[in-house]
Amino acid sequence: MTDARMRIFVVLALVPSIAAAEPALVLHRIPANGLTTSLAQSRIIYLNRKGVTLSPGNDDSARQTSSIISGRATIAPWGTSDANWQSLVACFKDEWSRFDVTVTDQDPGNAPHIEAVFGGSPGDIGMQSGVGGVSPFTDDCGIIESSIVFTFTDVFPDDPQLICEVMSQEVAHSYGLDHEMLASDPMTYLSYNGHKTFQDMNASCGEYQNRPCGIGGSTCRASQNSVQLLMQRVGAADLVAPTLAITAPADGATVAPGFEVDANASDNVGVASATLLIDGQAAGTTSGAGPFTFTTDAALANGQHTIEVQVVDPHGNQASQMFDVTVGTGGSGTGGSGSGSGSGGAGGGGDDGSGNTMGGCQTGGGAGLGAALALLAVVRRRRYF
Repeated sequence: MTDARMRIFVVLALVPSIAAAEPALVLHRIPANGLTTSLAQSRIIYLNRKGVTLSPGNDDSARQTSSIISGRATIAPWGTSDANWQSLVACFKDEWSRFDVTVTDQDPGNAPHIEAVFGGSPGDIGMQSGVGGVSPFTDDCGIIESSIVFTFTDVFPDDPQLICEVMSQEVAHSYGLDHEMLASDPMTYLSYNGHKTFQDMNASCGEYQNRPCGIGGSTCRASQNSVQLLMQRVGAADLVAPTLAITAPADGATVAPGFEVDANASDNVGVASATLLIDGQAAGTTSGAGPFTFTTDAALANGQHTIEVQVVDPHGNQASQMFDVTVGTGGSGTGGSGSGSGSGGAGGGGDDGSGNTMGGCQTGGGAGLGAALALLAVVRRRRYF
């Protein structure tokens, strides 16, 4: 009998947070797979309320095959309101915010992911009535890559927080977490008057009585700390934003058309990309760790513009800086202050700020002086243009 065909269901307990005789949560037992020490590859959690059609086979969310079913099965979409759905997504993201996972309600396609299916009833996949949720679970409490797990919304109240907590338990089962005797944790079956979140606390496994962690008589560990086990299986969330420094041009600078914007960035994990915006509109994106250089459009209109650089790390943390420049034909090196007063010796012409010499000594010197002045004018213009 193959792993995918083994259909041993262990009904563990009733959901304690709603009234008696309510849906039971069920584990689908599959043999040990040895994935107990490595980091999970499936660290995208896809929240699917759109419905799905599945075929039997080894667990593979990209191919839409599930070890839980014995024949082709269709789960209808969950018809909750958009407001309820957004509340659930927000709850789920908050529940998993400490861990290195990406929570999305957009299909990741072929990227390794856990698919969390919301909708329908247990009969849709050939299970008995009264079942509220199900996940595969290995004999050695291992990670089940590309798993598909279910919360049957037809048998629950339309309560985003309750369903968020139930689905958090089902997803965590596929990362190898068992039930535990800690009422404030979503892995529990004990009653709790509040929002259940993963707890950084050691607890015995079990439903209503202490037992070692494991399924069907197998033991994988003596007890469980949900937070620490998830940290081992999926890693800690990266909550550190990159740092960003604009190296050129300076805030308030006057710059020539086609000027460059230079920036440096760093991050505790790494910088993934940088984007340039001019007056709020994207004007270029580049990937990699930097340093970054953007060349602006030479046709950018003269006058003041707001420049922004944004950088993002691989986990979506972002940093940005904004500054203003004035585009003009004087360029970034313009002296325009009229500081050349002509008070020096021969050839000491001043500057009217437009690149033309003015004032200075006009006596004596003959042609030599005239040539020197002409050369000075050319040099000044080259500085500006």
